[in-house]
Amino acid sequence: MHAFAQHQEHRDLVSIYREGIDDHSIQGFVLASSRKLVVLQYVYDFHLDGLMVLRVDDISEVEVSATSVFQKELLVQEGLEDKVPFESRFELQNWRTLISQLVKEHPLMILEREAGEEKDFAIGRVEAITTTGVRFKHFSGAATWADSTVELKYENITCCQVGSNYVNFYQRHFERNSL
Repeated sequence: MHAFAQHQEHRDLVSIYREGIDDHSIQGFVLASSRKLVVLQYVYDFHLDGLMVLRVDDISEVEVSATSVFQKELLVQEGLEDKVPFESRFELQNWRTLISQLVKEHPLMILEREAGEEKDFAIGRVEAITTTGVRFKHFSGAATWADSTVELKYENITCCQVGSNYVNFYQRHFERNSL
């Protein structure tokens, strides 16, 4: 449908559009895909910015434009393409299997519900993985932990991010101040 396997094989820098969810494209390298999920090495302003996982059903278009080709050349010249984990393997049967895998290496993550009327952005740590969702302990922008956990249903999650600059800054803060 979106030729993710081909883009992964060619190591294309792609632009992904999600009509009705995001007015901006997402740029990245495809690391893995299934019928349900796609894992990207997210690229933002010529920086590798962690892993981003998106629901395939939300994706309206994937393109490799002349701009993408040129920007990939710049990333190669800067040696950044060599840092992209193309050989990584992911458990992409569903959100449950993927989050179960990611939580082993990433203590903090961002989970988002971008579709529908009730949008949600949560940054924090996974407390429990259930058959229907993730019990998640989240914190505010001022690094204040919420008093209780929230249950994020798999069916509502549209995006997961780990290892991003945003998450890593908070991670370092909590490591210095006892996560």
